[in-house]
This record gives sequence, structure tokens and C-alpha cells, in this order.
Amino acid sequence: MRWFDMLVLGVFVFDLTGSAFQVALMFFTRMVPRILFALAIGTLADRVDRRLMLMAGFGLLSVVSALLGVLVLTDRIEYWHLLATSFVAGTLWAVEFPVRRAMLGDIVPRELIGRAMAIDIGTSSLTRVFGPVTGGVLLAAIGAEAAFLTEAVVFMLAVGVLATLEYTPPLRTGRAQSAIADLLDGVRYIRTRRLLAGALLASVVMNGFGFPYLSMLPVIGKDTLGLSAVGVGLLQSAEGLGALIGATLIASLAPTRIYTFLYVGGIALFMTMVLLFSRSEMFVLSLLMMWVAGFGMASYTSMQTTLFVTSAPPELRGRVIGTASMALGANPLGALAVGVTAEAMGAPIATTLMAIEGLVVLSLVALAWPELRRSFVIPRDNLDTPTAPGAPTARDEADAG
Repeated sequence: MRWFDMLVLGVFVFDLTGSAFQVALMFFTRMVPRILFALAIGTLADRVDRRLMLMAGFGLLSVVSALLGVLVLTDRIEYWHLLATSFVAGTLWAVEFPVRRAMLGDIVPRELIGRAMAIDIGTSSLTRVFGPVTGGVLLAAIGAEAAFLTEAVVFMLAVGVLATLEYTPPLRTGRAQSAIADLLDGVRYIRTRRLLAGALLASVVMNGFGFPYLSMLPVIGKDTLGLSAVGVGLLQSAEGLGALIGATLIASLAPTRIYTFLYVGGIALFMTMVLLFSRSEMFVLSLLMMWVAGFGMASYTSMQTTLFVTSAPPELRGRVIGTASMALGANPLGALAVGVTAEAMGAPIATTLMAIEGLVVLSLVALAWPELRRSFVIPRDNLDTPTAPGAPTARDEADAG
């Protein structure tokens, strides 16, 4: 539903307003909660049951989608409705990133997290293949009301799946402290580790100069390539197919030592393909560019979570991932900037300039942080998840050995 929703909103808002800037503004409101609430959500995820947080988030997303469906069905939908509900939905989606992936880190052995995250990204990529196409078909065949009501139903199914999970939150170690102190712990942890600080900046680059192309994809697809909603969905699905194949290769073949290369190289490959896509005027060539971009997407997304999860102790995971997810806050700023540029110069040129700027800034980050160019080694002091107070841990056994 994430990718389904992105396609439906992008095409529907462009059809409703005819403005590239208003499409970008809608994506801005969807992503800005990452800036505002990421640290607080990550801190909360370390203090309450993560499964219940996810259930509440998906339940509220179902309500938001049902409301939009009713507004479209009764012909009362207005642009401000989309902006308001997009902000609410963005806040709820901001919960999913640190919470669900922290849960994965809780249950997967540390040495297997890279492969587990690649499988997770592969699953997401598979849904990215079918989500945009399904959204485009529903939008073209029935209308936006069918798409929004479908989202409402599927989000409730997600709540049902979560209700069946058996999940035990990790034991909280150390003395109790305030939520502000918890939040600052995550920030300090990243600041004191150069690899994570560099990885965080690289993620800011990806989110500020790479991902915002999604706000221009419906505009380029409809204006430059002359596509229908289904054609735009196919473009987005091609990226998902590439990401699925890329994630499968990473999960089955990638050795731990090349994780940092995959991370930085994935960002560079993705933005290079976005640059080439922005200059294409042929549908088949654009499909190819999006397919290759998917390999970069899989490499970046699987390695981003892996680097932060493997480098953080269990009791700090939610806060560290929450801090990392603040990089996603660069996405709305990038979407707003590319929207303003597109209004003045056109969507293709705006996307080209954005990708070029991103590649330049990424090069500077990689030069300033040589840790991003070295082989990755799982930190020895973060080998374990405590099982019970006083019980021997993997770290104890490793030290004894």
C-alpha cells in the first residue's frame, strides 16, 4: 500500500491541479513528519511495545484512507483535504521505519542482519512491482475512490497480521531515565562513531537529492512521455522489479566486508539512473533506467538499516534507527525544492539538476569520511542481545573465548 498510495496520490493530485509544484507540495507534507517526529518515535519505540505501536499506526492509516475514499465518492474532495490527510498519514508511516526494523533487529542474530534486511527489502520490492500498477489500474478503471477504499481494507488486514505475532520486547538495561535523555543517547551514539555519522550524511544526500524524483515521476510520465496512470505505474514498478532482483542477490551473495561499498555505490547508481531517466523521451528507455535504478535502491535501503542495526546495542536500537530516519526528513525539503524548480523550468530539467547536485555532494561526503570506503566489520562490542539479567551473553562467550 505504500507504493500503491504514492502512485495514486501523485497522479490524482496532478490530474486535479495540473501543477507540478502542488504535486511536490503534497509529497512534502507526506514526508515532513520524518523531520518533526523521527527522534521522538525512535525514543518511544524503546519504551513501549513495538508491536502495539505498529498496530495503532496501521489502524489509523485505515481510517485516513477510508475518509479520503468517502470524500472522493461524494465529490467533496479538495486539495487541502489531501494535504491534511497526507501529513497525518506521513506521521503514521514515520512510525513504521524505526519500529518494524528495530523489531527485526531484536529477533535476527547480529551476523545475519545484512541478509535478513536484504530479504525484507526484497519483500518490499516485490510489493513495489505490483503496488503502482494495481493503483494505476484502479485509478484508470474505477477512480480514486476505489484506490483509497482498497487501502483502508488492506491496512486493517495488516493490523490482523500483527495481532497474530508472538513478540517479546528486549529487556531494557541500565537505570531508568527521561525520554529526552533517551533521545539524546541515540544522537550521541551516532556522533561518536564516524562510520555512522558518514552513513547518516550519505542518507541525507539520498533523501534530499534522490528520492524526491518520485514527486516528478507522474509529471514526467504524463507530460513528457504521454503516459496514462497505468503507464506511470509501470515506470514505478520497473524500479521495484530491479530492487527485488538486487535484494535477492545481496541476500544470497554479498559478503559482510563490502556492505559500505554497496551502501555508497547504491546511492550513486540510483542517482545516475534518475539523471538519465530525466533526459529520456522514450518509454522503453525510461523503463530500463528505472529497472537499473532499482538495483541501487535495494543496495542503499538494505545496507542503511544493516549498518545502523549492527552497530547499535539492543537497548539503543530504536533510538539509533530513529535518529537515522531523520535523514528521511531531507526528502520533503528536496521535493519542495524540485517542485519550485519544476514550476519555473519544467520537471525534466528540475530532476536533472537535482540528480547532478546529489552526485556532487555524495562525492564530497565519501571523500570526507574514508570509513565509507573501507571494508565493513561488525563491531565486537555489539554482538549480543541480553536474554535475562545476569545470564551469559554472546559477548561474554566471545570475550571468554
